[in-house]
Amino acid sequence: MNEAHERWMPPSPHREAILAALERGRAHLEERGHNLSPLFVYEDGGAMELALMRVIEGRLVAVADAQLPETSTKHVDVCGTIDEIKALLEQQPELADISPEVLLGLLDHALKMLERMDQRLQTYREFARSVDAVSRRMDELEHPDHGPAPGLAAQLRVHLAQGSDHVRAALPQMFDLAEAIRTIAGDSETVLYSYRDLAIELGALYERIREARDWKPKQ
Repeated sequence: MNEAHERWMPPSPHREAILAALERGRAHLEERGHNLSPLFVYEDGGAMELALMRVIEGRLVAVADAQLPETSTKHVDVCGTIDEIKALLEQQPELADISPEVLLGLLDHALKMLERMDQRLQTYREFARSVDAVSRRMDELEHPDHGPAPGLAAQLRVHLAQGSDHVRAALPQMFDLAEAIRTIAGDSETVLYSYRDLAIELGALYERIREARDWKPKQ
């Protein structure tokens, strides 16, 4: 939470509820420009102006003296929106006559959240395709055969066991054996670097889809 965000943060206890959602990775903040309240963007599609957020009956909602701005939904998710629509229909059916815009506005919010969720789903599908492509490239890497290495080392041991005079005479053969081991190691390093680079590519894909979200496993 930086100083620019603190400026728009509502007072306690609303502040603590907002911070808890951010810390759990359920939402993130999006900048909107100079002198504009950041958006609190919930993982289930809701987007509310940070300055308008309050906790009411245990739920985070956006409140305003007049109609909410276009940028803000009232609830963090479709579930809360539908619950309010149902409550209004049951408790104030006269709204259909005197203030239908209240109900229609909530419906618009639900559709707006579904649109954001659909965009996110498309992003995840593209992420999955990209991860699959990297995985296939990993599968295509050819692993060097380490099988000959113990045998090559055993031949070197035989030469060494015969003493220095033999070593002097057998240096070319021994060098060839040592270089063969080096070649196996070099080929292995090349493949390891390729795996590392592809793993870095996967990490970049993750960071791109994560954006500003502080993702943590659900507890």
